[in-house]
Amino acid sequence: MVKNRVIVLSLCMLAVVGSITAAAEADGLCEAAAAGGSCEAIDADAAAPADCVDEHPRCGEWADAGECENNPGYMLHHCPVACDSCPDPVDLAADDRALLAAVAAYGKPQKIEGASADATMEVVRGTVAYMRDDVHGTNPTHALSPDIVAECVNREELCAFWAVIGECEANKAYMKLKCAPSCQTCHMIDINARCPPLGDDVRPGLLPGELNAMFERILATAPGNRTDGAPELGKGMTNYSVRVHSRPPPREEGEPPVVSKERDLAEPPWIVTFEDFLTAEECAHLIQLGYQSEYKRSEDVGAVLADGSYDSIKSVGRTSENAWCSYAKGCRNDTLVAGVHARMAMVTGIPGNHSEDLQMLKYEPGQFYRQHHDYIGHQRDRRSGPRVLTFFLYLSDVEEGGATNFPLLDIAVRPKMGRAVLWPSVLDSNPKDKEPRTDHEAQNVVAGLKFGANAWVHLHDYVAAQDMACT
Repeated sequence: MVKNRVIVLSLCMLAVVGSITAAAEADGLCEAAAAGGSCEAIDADAAAPADCVDEHPRCGEWADAGECENNPGYMLHHCPVACDSCPDPVDLAADDRALLAAVAAYGKPQKIEGASADATMEVVRGTVAYMRDDVHGTNPTHALSPDIVAECVNREELCAFWAVIGECEANKAYMKLKCAPSCQTCHMIDINARCPPLGDDVRPGLLPGELNAMFERILATAPGNRTDGAPELGKGMTNYSVRVHSRPPPREEGEPPVVSKERDLAEPPWIVTFEDFLTAEECAHLIQLGYQSEYKRSEDVGAVLADGSYDSIKSVGRTSENAWCSYAKGCRNDTLVAGVHARMAMVTGIPGNHSEDLQMLKYEPGQFYRQHHDYIGHQRDRRSGPRVLTFFLYLSDVEEGGATNFPLLDIAVRPKMGRAVLWPSVLDSNPKDKEPRTDHEAQNVVAGLKFGANAWVHLHDYVAAQDMACT
């Protein structure tokens, strides 16, 4: 799935999913941005104009937490009563009214109000000239396809305002696609222009032959497996031990590695678990961050869109709830979360920026995720590369059920707080090729709650690719 980037102006106030759903859906906003704050009562004597209303029930507590100052792009427009920012009426000249009518031909009519009115009007003026003369001109200088030209529209009424405050560069993945007229980036809707192939000088996270070597090193260096006394733990590490559930046969001493697809498929794939990979405090904190980032019904990858991104769909085979621990929501840069990403990077030897945001999961009794594979085919040759590893973290014990089952290998891993399980989605011989035997399922939770987190590690820098909507 995809998921995607978010229009943020500091902390997440607009959630857009992968992928990217309309930012205007107020109920989908990042309600956890001010979690824990208290909502001040609004002075009834300072009644707002009838057409000036807060568009979300948590505007008051967000304002109380300082979000009017931290995230003015969203708050001043969508929580004007809470922020005391109901705009004064703007008396537009006839020429400006004509420009607003003209820009409406290129998507949503644009909102002009408040102190930013003049600057926003300048963006509108530039938008009309760009769309009229460059994109739709009688002698256009571009080579955009008719489909890309048709897709180039402002999808939000605040596109021009967001452009004024710098969001075209601060939130490229959303703005340059969904507000392309205001950002003057119609060409970026074409994924081939937006996401050129990586150069040959870019080293992937794994080269052929390095997957097996990585797992051998993980097994050899697990601090809890050592028998030569108490190990010295590196910074941020736990005293975890590793258990092997499936692996290729060990090589004889001195035997050179054989990098071969035929050998890969003739031998079992790696599946290992880590005991005490996370502390109880870390598990509790991650669960709380999931609630703050808002658990919602999990979705799968849907159909490809005109801009090369993929829609998301609800699936009858997946009934869990999830939340994304992203930079946009102020979650991935949480100190503890950053430490967990760093620990996984130290274990695998693959940089942390190759990992997607943690996907926080919650399963209630009766919920499940039927048999599936984590490899996403369309990512194979994209800038992120495919998912090469899944690092699944168990954040709670479960009274009954909820095991991670690998039906093609007859292996099931039971949930246990602090445990983690690691498996490959690709082959040792070619880390772009799918490992076909690591299908898995989250079995029904029978009793209790199951909390977990997915960390999907990619062949290349996922964070950079996501920033440009190149995943």
